Formats: sequence, C-alpha cells, structure tokens
Amino acid sequence: MSSFDPPAYIRALLRPLVRWCLKRGVRSSQVEEILRESFVHEAQHEIHEAQGAFSVSKVSVMTGLHRSEVSRLLTGERPDRAAHDILNRVLGLWASSKRYRTAEGDPRDLTHEGLSSEFARLVADVSKEVTHYPILFELERIGAIEYVGNLVRLRVQEYTPREDHQYGLDLLSLDAGDLASAIEANVANRDRDPNLHLRTAYDNIDPNALPEIRRWILKQGAEFQSRMREYLATFDRDSAGTVEEFGERARVAVTSFSYAEPIQAPKAIVPRKRGRKRCTPQ
Repeated sequence: MSSFDPPAYIRALLRPLVRWCLKRGVRSSQVEEILRESFVHEAQHEIHEAQGAFSVSKVSVMTGLHRSEVSRLLTGERPDRAAHDILNRVLGLWASSKRYRTAEGDPRDLTHEGLSSEFARLVADVSKEVTHYPILFELERIGAIEYVGNLVRLRVQEYTPREDHQYGLDLLSLDAGDLASAIEANVANRDRDPNLHLRTAYDNIDPNALPEIRRWILKQGAEFQSRMREYLATFDRDSAGTVEEFGERARVAVTSFSYAEPIQAPKAIVPRKRGRKRCTPQ
C-alpha cells in the first residue's frame, strides 16, 4: 500500500460504521444523506476557520455536490459544542494550572463572588464570551463542585455526564478524527517519533467478571489521564500562565476508552423449504 491511500482509510473507517448500522437496521440511504450533510457542514466550518466569505458555490466546489443540494442540506441545524468545551477547559485548567493549585499540587478552593473573583478569572482565562455565573450553575448541577463557606471547591476533574447523548457523540467524533490522523501519520511514517496506538483485547473471559474488570480499568484510566494532564500542563501556555503573544501552536490529545461486553453467538437461521404446493385438480 502507498504511504497514503484515501480509499483504504475510508474503508477502514466505514467497516465498523456499516457493522453498527446493519445491527440496528439503519439503511444505506440514511447513511448517504447524513454523509452529504456532513460534507456540507464541515466545508462550511473550514471556510469559517479560514476566515473566508461563505458562499454556496464554495461549498459546492469543495464537496462536489450541486448548489441546490448544498442549499437544501444547509437548512439542517448543527449542535453547539461550545458549552461542553468550556466546561472541560475550565475543569482542566483548574486542576492543572499552578495558578489554581496548592503547594501540594491539589486544586485550590476559589473565591466566586463578583467579576474580580478567582473563579471569574479562571473562566475568563478560558473564554471571554461567557460570564462565570452560568458555569458555576452547571458545574454545581452536575456535582462537579461544592461550596465551602464563601469558596467553591472542585470535586471532580472531568466533565463526563453519563446521560448527555450529544456530549458523548461529540467525544466520538473528536476521538475518531484523532485516531484516524494518528494512524495515518504512523503508517505514512510522517513523524520521527510515532503516535501512541496500542490495543489490548481478550475474548475468553468469564462474563461474571465484567463488572470488576470495568471498575479496575476505569480506576487505572483515570489515574493515567491525571498523569497526562500534569505532564502536558507543564508545556501548555494557558496552564503555565504565559501572557506574551505567540504565533504557532501545537495540539496534543491523549484519549483512552474501554469496552467490555458478553460475546453472544450469532443466531442461526435455519433455511426453510420453499417448494411450491401443487394444486389438486377439482
């Protein structure tokens, strides 16, 4: 295979998607419609990132779709990921930045009353587009913080709402994109040092042991991500409090997940005889 073979990568990405669709009765026509919609909205995003003037013709050229088709697909609304992104970044900066940690390295309790409070400054370090009051409300609602006197204390360091479907789908999209890019770079030998891409799997485990295994993996994974945050925060300009202007930036993402399920044998479908019934003359 050549260093970069787009059809091969697309097939590799599509196989698990098609498998998932077949198990749930999703038809190819539905997937094709969603694919066209994704092409249009991602092209729209690319134009916005390049600070270019948006036009249907530009999207048509980028995607290969007719302008009338682009116009039709643009009517669909796209979910806003900004709220989730801000919450995650607030928690991450609070947990990792020396400005908001004790001498022992634990997240400090912060003042929160008024626009000059420590928590307001924390939110402003992440985004100037939202005040700290709605962030406080949401973090309290999901149990991520607690109030101690006139201070607010961090209880968890990850925003992982269990029943927030859209947030889960956003993570799926981000992780799938980063994984595909990491594999492409490794296969093409694009970087001198390879990206991490490891997999551990066993397929003959007692199903009764799955709850214990899930708890153990979750604990180990949380500790691993905590070490990742501490290490990467030493390089991150926001966490280090660097205020000077800078041009080029780099992004590092380390994601971890696990999946444990009982293996169900495929249901055998016994062929039925299809002989035609003879008509008896009257």
